[in-house]
Amino acid sequence: MSHCMRHLEEPDVAACQHCGRPFCAQCLVFPRGPKKPPYCIGCALNASGVRNSNVVRVKPTKASASTTRRLERAQRKLNREAAKHPVEAPVSEASRSSSVPAPTHISLPSERYGVSSHHSSDRQVS
Repeated sequence: MSHCMRHLEEPDVAACQHCGRPFCAQCLVFPRGPKKPPYCIGCALNASGVRNSNVVRVKPTKASASTTRRLERAQRKLNREAAKHPVEAPVSEASRSSSVPAPTHISLPSERYGVSSHHSSDRQVS
C-alpha cells in the first residue's frame, strides 16, 4: 500500500497526471472532472499559470459582421452628435505662456468677510 507524498498517514487515492507521484484525496485537484486524471495542487497551480509564466492565453474571437456594423453605426452617430455640439477643449497648464504676469492682488479670507487689517490700526492705544 502506498501513501500520500504530503500526508504520510493517509493512503494514496491516485497519482498526479503530470508528476506521477501518489497523493491522497485532499491533495488532488480534478480540473477536468472526476473521470479524468487528477493533478496534485502544485502541478495544478503550474498548469494554470499561477506559479509560473505559462499562462493559458485565450484567443480573441472574431466579431460577426452584424456586430461590426452595429459598432460602426454607433461610432458614426457619436461623431455626428459631436459635430453638432462642439466642446471647447480646456486650456492646459503646458499651453499657457510664462510671460503672463501673476496677479498682484490676492484677496485674503478676512477681506472677503468685510474685516480688514486697517481696523486694528484705527484704534488708539491708551
